[in-house]
Amino acid sequence: MAEILETSEILPALGILTHVSPASRAALTDEGEFVQYAKGEGVLEQEHPTGHLFIVVSGELTVTLRSPEQLVPLGYIHEGETVGEMGFLEEVEASAFVAAAVPSKVWRISKQGFEDFLAKAPTSGNEILKEIVMLLSRRARKGHERLAEAESAAAE
Repeated sequence: MAEILETSEILPALGILTHVSPASRAALTDEGEFVQYAKGEGVLEQEHPTGHLFIVVSGELTVTLRSPEQLVPLGYIHEGETVGEMGFLEEVEASAFVAAAVPSKVWRISKQGFEDFLAKAPTSGNEILKEIVMLLSRRARKGHERLAEAESAAAE
């Protein structure tokens, strides 16, 4: 079972937090919690509400789409990467199953925790929201590129 860690560390400058100031990372850290997952342990369950944004601090997560007929591996989430941001922002169910590929330390924050952070530290919140928006923009652009490549290949 996932273990919530008691620690005084702050979120490292990884992924969406690479260009975020130490003061902003410290303020954000206080609103969430570090969680240790054992290999194979689920972080997000497909078709269940997520309610949290997760940042992989160490380790690696696997993403799998489960259908009645098969399991479809979709990829990995590495140190510094996030998962759950769409469900976190929109309050929708997880679109895939996410589990620890190896023992992994993840930091998570609930939507309410993030809203509390924004109210307490609006300047820091804007800094982090900007990074989340840029992440989502990169992912949307990458998805559009893949779609265009698939359409081009189909037309040939």
